[in-house]
Amino acid sequence: MSGQTAKVKSARFGFRYEAQERIYSDRLAFSVFIFCVLSTLIQSALILINWGKLPPEIPIFYSRPWGELMLGAPAFLWILPVITVAFVLTNYFIALFLIQSQYFLNRVLIIFSAIIAFATVYDTVRIIGLLA
Repeated sequence: MSGQTAKVKSARFGFRYEAQERIYSDRLAFSVFIFCVLSTLIQSALILINWGKLPPEIPIFYSRPWGELMLGAPAFLWILPVITVAFVLTNYFIALFLIQSQYFLNRVLIIFSAIIAFATVYDTVRIIGLLA
C-alpha cells in the first residue's frame, strides 16, 4: 500500500516538484521569479494601502484619447498585478516545460517576465503617486 500511495503522490505532485527543481537549479530564473513575486506583492500592498485615498475615477487607460475615456474605477488598478501574474506564469511555463532545450529563448522569456514585472510596478507607483 505504501508504494502505491507514494506513486499516486508523486504523480499528483510531480509537476509541481519538477517546476520547483527547474526554477531552483537556474539562478537567473530563480532571481527573476523572486523579483516578480515581490513586485506583485508590492503592487497589491500599494493598492490596498491607498485604497481609501483614491478618487472615484483614476487615469488608468493611457492608450485611449485624453479625457473621460482614460478614466476608470479604482478597481481597475488590480489589472496591473493580474497582468504581472499572468505573464510570469505563462512565460515560466513556456520556458521551463515547452522549450527547455532552447537556452536563448528561455532567457528571453524569463527576462521579459522581469521587464513586465518592473513596468507594472512602475505604472502602479506612478498612478498612485499622482493621485494619493
